[in-house]
Amino acid sequence: MKDEQQLASLVLLIRLSTTASSQKTKNEHNDGTKPSSVEDASQPLSSPLQRALEENDCKLLFFIGRLIHAYNDSVACSNAKDGDTKITTAYALLRLAIHVIFLRYTEDISGINYRAATNGSNNNRVDQCEQYLFRKLLPATLRARASFDLEEVDVEIALIMRCLLLRYSQRQGPVILDGKQMKKKSDCCGELLWANFIEALVDHRVCRGEGTSLSPLQNATTTTAIGDGDEERLMVQTIHSILDGGAQSNDNGKTKPSDDNSSDWNSEFNKVIVGCIQTFLQHANSGGGESSFMLKRSTIFEMIQFSQQSDAMSVHVYVLVLQYLQLCMQSTKSVSSFQKCFTSQDIGLNDNESEEAIVASIRSFAFYGLVVLGNTVASSMSNSNQQESDAPPQISMKGLRAKIYTLAMDLWRSFGPDWLFYDSHAPSSSKLNNEFWWFRSKNTENQLGLTWPLCTLVQLVAGDLRLNLGRWVTIVEDGNTPSQDNEYVCSEIESCATVILETVQLMTSLADDEGEGIASGVWVPEALLHIRKSLEDALNSSVQYLNSFSGDQDETRNEVSDQAINVGRICCMLIGTIASELEVEDLLISPSIDERNMQLTKEAETSCFASALSAGMLLCNAVGEKNVTNAERLETSEPLCCLLPCIMSVIACSSSNERVETAVSSLNDSVAYVMSQFLHRIGVRWNHLDRWSQIDESFTILSIAGLSLLIIEELVTSSAPREEYQELVPPLNLWKEALSKDVEDALEEHVDKTLQQVGNCLIILKTYQ
Repeated sequence: MKDEQQLASLVLLIRLSTTASSQKTKNEHNDGTKPSSVEDASQPLSSPLQRALEENDCKLLFFIGRLIHAYNDSVACSNAKDGDTKITTAYALLRLAIHVIFLRYTEDISGINYRAATNGSNNNRVDQCEQYLFRKLLPATLRARASFDLEEVDVEIALIMRCLLLRYSQRQGPVILDGKQMKKKSDCCGELLWANFIEALVDHRVCRGEGTSLSPLQNATTTTAIGDGDEERLMVQTIHSILDGGAQSNDNGKTKPSDDNSSDWNSEFNKVIVGCIQTFLQHANSGGGESSFMLKRSTIFEMIQFSQQSDAMSVHVYVLVLQYLQLCMQSTKSVSSFQKCFTSQDIGLNDNESEEAIVASIRSFAFYGLVVLGNTVASSMSNSNQQESDAPPQISMKGLRAKIYTLAMDLWRSFGPDWLFYDSHAPSSSKLNNEFWWFRSKNTENQLGLTWPLCTLVQLVAGDLRLNLGRWVTIVEDGNTPSQDNEYVCSEIESCATVILETVQLMTSLADDEGEGIASGVWVPEALLHIRKSLEDALNSSVQYLNSFSGDQDETRNEVSDQAINVGRICCMLIGTIASELEVEDLLISPSIDERNMQLTKEAETSCFASALSAGMLLCNAVGEKNVTNAERLETSEPLCCLLPCIMSVIACSSSNERVETAVSSLNDSVAYVMSQFLHRIGVRWNHLDRWSQIDESFTILSIAGLSLLIIEELVTSSAPREEYQELVPPLNLWKEALSKDVEDALEEHVDKTLQQVGNCLIILKTYQ
């Protein structure tokens, strides 16, 4: 009798809530006022529905908990595909219970600053009920419904849990959990609860419909004889009729899908997942990336697969997974945290298979974003006028490729480049890679060997660098108006350059290993040639960019934006790093070409590379003068440091042949001017340096000064006398005086060697000039 009265109360609450919502909407329409999502701060944030559920010591809330618990038990003990009467009745009662608390906790989703309608001990009673709901009952219900197709009740459960977690996450002051006051708010409602909730949602999404069970709602409508007789059947049908009658809209004014279209419920459920992941990442980011924010490996794998499906929310899931992986790498214990996140055996594989699945999934994730999303969805959404109607708030697809490249480099630096190797003949590779590795060779032998994913990545980077440098040239020519789109272009240029520089270091290390990588069979000659071609492409792009502005650098140097200077600095770094590893003679004899007419220019004797190097030196000199008072390390404030090895190689090969000598001679004036200015600046820095405490920086300055002096010596001895060379005398005298001062004992040998180089340069200048 009591249960019947409480069931009638729940039905009445639904009727009253629907009527009140309709009347409120009608009044707002008639009055011409906008609906208010938050009540007046002077009024208690409560409603008749809230008060009804919490009165009499939360009797109705506890009754709702009993109905949910009864459904979970009925699923565990029954076989739904046989049309079990218990689960059919329990499902109808579950829908009723869930819809009531759905109306209660989504009455005002934006009104998260919750204040209870009552005071005193009843607050604790409400807390106990709500915590039991979102910590135990509702997650258990999602697990119990894992084999069923998604329906309205699943979406409502997810929204209820999200609202409750948001409420407790926003609470101020101590939180009572299981009768105990928690020291930290995160102990109750922090990342761990959000992680568990997301795992339950993702598992439910993956497992839905895998069994042969009929939907409980279908059982309710097709069964002719249920329970003890017509009364129970009538009750079930009445409950479904009441709930389905209001299924087209909810209290928030949003249209709700109909039950005959399960794909709509799938879409709604996916939106809830995306919103919850976003909130979870916000909590994890604010919490400093503690271990409690880690998701299960199986959940990450399922989310990666989700991100590669044809779903309206798949792109947004991709972006959020990318943010999660970046957060793992940027946490205080980046390497250990990331390993912990991807080494668990909770996916049912042994250690070797688990590690291979991890590598395959991340490799697939990165390339899918670059090859598919980066060229289609993200590019189409780069238009600021396009409405991202299906996207949850605060999720942007812009700058996606730069973020993927950054993640790839974080992985590379932490774990080496091996995660980019792919062996199609390895044991179990077909099983794991067919599941995670969409971008594969389809069991055909690839000429690039195991390293073809790495070669593909470098090739993509070189192409993106060329495209974005071209975009930046257009931006500068159009006036370089500051905008967020400009920042995206700059960030992608910077991320591409980082990958290129890391690749050069990898190639250098292979050369230093005396062919061990090649002998092991990992690196085949075709792969090395492929990498070299990509590096040359990146070098050519940088050369063309610097040549685009080589004619008017001196006139506009003070007007160039910091972004443009940074792009130029990046190009100088690429030229200095890549060219020093290539045959400089071949670079110097490549003629300048008019790109519009594809014809040799009138000054064909001046190589394209030489003119770009000259422009780069002048740019680096201007940046160095701008940073003359910068307290950062020398390599950071003086970008010319990265060009010094390349300049040395160019000057040293001046006597190779006539064409090379002509190209080098065109650089002599620029080299003399830039080196005189550079030597003066680092000499001033040396004088102001605390050489007793900054030993490392002292060694760096002496090393760079020594290389600069070698360049001056080679320049003067290998070219005809020039008046411009006399500009080198004052900075050399500055260094001669600066090096005569006392230094730390550890520096004495290096100081004496540098002082001897200074003396030699002064003698050479006096002798040859």
